[in-house]
Amino acid sequence: MRRAIVVFVENKSHLLLQLGCLYTSLKYIQSNDTDLVVFGTKEALEKVPDDCIKIECELAKDPPEFLHYRFINSISCLAGEQADFLDDYDYILRSDADTFLTPAWNSFYPALYTVGQGGYVNDEKTRSNLKRISSQFHLRHQGLHNLGSTHYGNARLVREVCKLATTITAHILTEEFKNGEGQWPSWYLGVATMYGCEIAVNHFVDQFSIDSKRLDYGSASPESIDDHPHIHCWHTDHMFSKFQFEAGNYDHLSTDNLNLNTIRDYCLFIALKSKQFFHS
Repeated sequence: MRRAIVVFVENKSHLLLQLGCLYTSLKYIQSNDTDLVVFGTKEALEKVPDDCIKIECELAKDPPEFLHYRFINSISCLAGEQADFLDDYDYILRSDADTFLTPAWNSFYPALYTVGQGGYVNDEKTRSNLKRISSQFHLRHQGLHNLGSTHYGNARLVREVCKLATTITAHILTEEFKNGEGQWPSWYLGVATMYGCEIAVNHFVDQFSIDSKRLDYGSASPESIDDHPHIHCWHTDHMFSKFQFEAGNYDHLSTDNLNLNTIRDYCLFIALKSKQFFHS
């Protein structure tokens, strides 16, 4: 069994700081079957530890709208020939840098393609637009909405999803929002990659699981790490907050009395530990 955690980073201090936490968490749990694969710009990769698999990847710029919508890079990086080596893995977890793995990762091998829980479909307008675009491209839409940003499954299938999602996102940016960015929480340009991934998964994956407990679980939770293999830093100032960490507001804290079985303390422990040997 071989697994790859796949992320994309630019040469930005907050992204490299986040990657340091993910890297440190993988080291900490001592997974013996998982590689951390980092796609990124040349300048960013120079700051990434050499025991990661580092793949240089230019920022997506075709169509030009991608240059103003950097979220696309976390998906498009898996679509090109530079990512073909990933087909040799059994599983890919495609995620963002602001995440942590817990020891529960070491026994997390779901039978179904699994995604986290999203929150970008909030009205009938958005639902109907997604189904209309699917029909326009002659794609199957199974009616399942609000897929999370993290995808975990068969390596080749994850890549197929990313390829189609990149194409669909390009269409959404250039056609659906050519006259404006829409308005959150309805139809909105800012979540175009989420729309693209939803359409791609509904088309390609016969059965998939939306599992909000095992993927993209919130980093401020007091719950046990035992049931949550993958933690995501959402927009919060509560412990653990990526914003407070990036601002240096945790640097004075001690790790001595932390309960490493709780998510928020575990994340704080890993984050402070990451500063010892990962410098962005």
